[in-house]
Amino acid sequence: MEIFEQYHHYSQNLLLAQHEVSEIIKHNLTRGEVREDFIIQYLTKSINNCEQQLKRGFINLGEGEHSGQADILLIKNHAEIVDLGVRGNVIVYPEDCLMVIEVKSTLTGSYLNDFNNEASLIKHSNPHIVCGMFAYKAELEKKTIMKRCGYDYNTEFKTFFCSEDDPLSVFYPYIDFILLLDKLNESELDEDLEIQGGNQLYLNKTTDGEKYFPGTYNPVVRNLVGLVKSLLV
Repeated sequence: MEIFEQYHHYSQNLLLAQHEVSEIIKHNLTRGEVREDFIIQYLTKSINNCEQQLKRGFINLGEGEHSGQADILLIKNHAEIVDLGVRGNVIVYPEDCLMVIEVKSTLTGSYLNDFNNEASLIKHSNPHIVCGMFAYKAELEKKTIMKRCGYDYNTEFKTFFCSEDDPLSVFYPYIDFILLLDKLNESELDEDLEIQGGNQLYLNKTTDGEKYFPGTYNPVVRNLVGLVKSLLV
């Protein structure tokens, strides 16, 4: 296992361990913010000089309206903001926002539907904003998530596939990526990921927004680093 792969492998397990430890925090809002902080810290340690562009807050939609509070915002360098002065919360113009990440402890179908609706409003203000869902674990089975993202399952070969002739409908047209963590064993190699860490998942939309494709990297959390880097270029 090469050094970067080993680092992200360790980081994914650390995120999950931090998630479990944070259960001792009884206040739901505080617990959620702490878990968002873990992700922000991972990104700032993995990507040089990106700390000032990772925020929380709201997108100004005009006419006195704004988006719901975003768990993580990636904004442009030198973006014009209203600094709300609390835990990195800001208000930002749509044209200065690069990405919105919704963070959930346990992913459900309702959370995906709600975020898809929120992403629709955000993309109406700026269709180039990337809207993604990050979850530590899921109530939904991996097969269910994959099916809702256009993938069928071959029981004989135990693989997911996307049919060109008879494609499945995509349930979440406004969500650009879905990232679900799962714990990996220290001795694990790429070929073992379907057995150990098999629930981890990363699906990313194509540039035309029509289809989801699996990520390039294992462990899956490394794909988020790659995506953030691509938006900061």
